[in-house]
Amino acid sequence: MRITKKCLLAAMALCLLVFSIVPVSAADDAQTAKSDGTQQSEQENIQLTDLAELLSQQEADDIGSLLAELEQSTGWDMMALTTNDAGGKDATTYAEAWFDKYTTKDDGVICAIDMDNREIVVRAFGEAMYYITDRRTDRILDAGYEEISNEAYFATLEAMLEEVENAYLEEDPSKNHLYNEDTGEVTRHPVERKLAPTEILMTTLLAVLSGSAAIVAVLGKYRLKFGGYKYPIEKNGKVNLTVKEDRFVNSFVSRRHIPKQQSSGGGGGGSRSTVHSGSGGRMSSGGSRKF
Repeated sequence: MRITKKCLLAAMALCLLVFSIVPVSAADDAQTAKSDGTQQSEQENIQLTDLAELLSQQEADDIGSLLAELEQSTGWDMMALTTNDAGGKDATTYAEAWFDKYTTKDDGVICAIDMDNREIVVRAFGEAMYYITDRRTDRILDAGYEEISNEAYFATLEAMLEEVENAYLEEDPSKNHLYNEDTGEVTRHPVERKLAPTEILMTTLLAVLSGSAAIVAVLGKYRLKFGGYKYPIEKNGKVNLTVKEDRFVNSFVSRRHIPKQQSSGGGGGGSRSTVHSGSGGRMSSGGSRKF
C-alpha cells in the first residue's frame, strides 16, 4: 500500500513538472517566432529605411511600393534612406556604406536624405552606373533639391526616384562610358560579346560550305568547263565613240552657318558617368547636394 502511494505521488509530481515546463517552452517558441518575424519584416523593408523619421506610415508605404516597382522593372536593388546621424561620415560615404551593407546584387541605386550633413545623395552601382550619368545625376539632384528646400521629404524621395526611372527608360547604356576620377581610366559599356574558339570554327565552316555550294550551283547551271569556253568579243562587241564638250561659264559659292545641334539628354552621342571607388571598394556614380 505504501509502495502504491509512493508511485502515485511520484506520477503526480512528474505530471506537475511536465505541465510547468510546457508553457515555458511555448512562450519561448512564441518569442522566437516573434523575433524571427520581426527580423524578416525588417529585411523585407530594407528597401526603405527612415532612420530620421521624416515620413508618415502612408508615405513610407508609397515609397516602398515605388521602390518595389523599380526593382521589378530594372532588376536592380533599389534603396531609399533617411538619417539624422551619419556617424561622422560624409553623406556620400554613408550612403555607399549603407548600400554595401544591405545589397544582395552588384547593380542598384540608393537615394538618401542626410539630415546630419544636410545633403541629398544619389549613388548608382554596377550596370546602373551606365544609366546614372553626370547629366542624369544633375537632374535627379535638381528634382530632389526643389522639394527638400520646402522640407517636403516624401516628395524629395519620390522626385529623385522618378528621375532614376526616367534615366532607365531613356538612356542607351551602350553609348555611355565611365570615367574613373581616381585613375583617369575610361571604360566603355561591354556590349560586344567575344566569340568562343568553337563558335569561330563553326562560323568559318558554315561560310566555306555556303560559298562552295553557291559555286557548285553556278557551275552546274551553266555547265562551264575551265578554259573550254571563250566569249567572242570581236563578233559581239561594239564600240561607239562620241565627242562631248563642256564649257565652263561661271561659278557661285554661297555659305551659311549651321548651328551645332544640342543633345536632348537621351544619350544620342554618349554621356559620361564620373565614378570612384568607395570605402568598401565598390565603384559608383552619382553625386550629392547641400540643402
